[in-house]
Amino acid sequence: MIPEDRLAMLFQDVFALPISATCLANYSTDFAEKIQPLLAVIAEQLRTAEVKHVDESGLRVAAKLHWTHVLSDSYWTYYRVSEKRGDVPQNLIGILIHDHFKSYYKLTGVTHGLCGAHHLRELKGLATIEKESWAKDMFALLQSACHQVNQGLIAPLSAAQIERDYDCIVKQGVIFHEQQTPLQQALKGRKKRRTGHNLVLRLRDYKDDALRFLYHANVPFTNNQAEQDVRMIKVKQKISGGFRTLEGAQAFAATRSYLSTMRKQCVNLFEAIMSPCHTNFTRYSG
Repeated sequence: MIPEDRLAMLFQDVFALPISATCLANYSTDFAEKIQPLLAVIAEQLRTAEVKHVDESGLRVAAKLHWTHVLSDSYWTYYRVSEKRGDVPQNLIGILIHDHFKSYYKLTGVTHGLCGAHHLRELKGLATIEKESWAKDMFALLQSACHQVNQGLIAPLSAAQIERDYDCIVKQGVIFHEQQTPLQQALKGRKKRRTGHNLVLRLRDYKDDALRFLYHANVPFTNNQAEQDVRMIKVKQKISGGFRTLEGAQAFAATRSYLSTMRKQCVNLFEAIMSPCHTNFTRYSG
C-alpha cells in the first residue's frame, strides 16, 4: 500500500540500504509476473464456483479514471484493472451476486442474486425521508426474511408467504407512484422517474434475483464479500493516491489477488511471498 518513494526512504532510514523507487517498482512487476500461473488457478476456481461475488471501483491510473473489477468468494480473490466499468468478467457460470450493475445482466450462463443490503439502505431512505409506507413495509419484510434465513428458520411454506407479502407490497408501491404527479420530462433520454419508483420497478422486475437467498443455502443476503475485497483498492488510493502507469496498477492487482487469497486460506503471507512457486492451491480447493 505504501508508495515506492516512501518505501525507498524507509529502507534508507531504517536499514541504511539505498534502493531506488524504480528498483522497488521493478520488484513488484517481477513478482506479479512470477505468480501469473497461480492467478490463472484463482481465476478458474472463481469462474466455476457455485456462488461468487462481483463489484467494481474507480481507480486513478496516469491521472485517468480506470476501474478495478473484483471477483471473489470466501476462499478466492481475483482483481483486474480495466479502462471501462462495463468490462466485467466473462465466461462465468453459477450464481453471481452483485449490486444490480446492468452490465452483469449481459452475461450468459449465470444466475443472478441481488444485494439485499443495498435494497435495505434504499428502502430506509425512502421510508425515513420520503415517508413512503410501502418502503417501510418492504424494509421490514426483507429484514425479517434475512433474519429467518440466518437462523435457519425458512421452510417452503414460510418462503411462499414471504413471496406473497413481497408481491403485495410491490403492488402497493407501484400504485403509489403511478398516482403521483408525473415529473417534468426532458426532451430526450430516458423517462424520468422518482427514486422510489425506480426501486419498486426493480424489485418487481427482478423479484427472483432479489429473493434468491430464500431458496439457495449458499446464496447470502448481501454482497458484502465483494465490497470488503474491493475496499482494499480504496485503501491503496487513500495512501498512495493512484498509479503512475497501467503496468503498476496491474502488478498491484495481481499481488493483491494472490495475497488476499492466501489470507483467506490462512496461509502465512510472509511465507507466501518468499516461496510463491511452492504454493499449492489444490489442498484448499475443496
